[in-house]
Amino acid sequence: MFTGSFLSAGSTKFFYNGTKLYNLCRSKNPRDEAICEGYIVGVQDSIYSGHLSHHFNLCLAEGVEPDQLRLQLINFIENNPDIMNFAAEGLVAKSLETSYACKN
Repeated sequence: MFTGSFLSAGSTKFFYNGTKLYNLCRSKNPRDEAICEGYIVGVQDSIYSGHLSHHFNLCLAEGVEPDQLRLQLINFIENNPDIMNFAAEGLVAKSLETSYACKN
């Protein structure tokens, strides 16, 4: 499907992997859900602002809410369990691209 190469960064550490973010996203605790949604929105904003736009081309429809992005990420990870240990940033970006790639 895809390799971990797009998940590489210049740093030597990442704080969230797919498993940690998945657990936050699936939690019934509103605080954990908010952390998950904030992480997803932060990645999306990084793509939008150009920091990751050379790797991902996203076109989110008007009205898309963070809770929708969280549920899509959960489904994406559940459909790709072999990526759970990758850096969460790349998983979020790939999930967004899968659902919201711009149509040329």
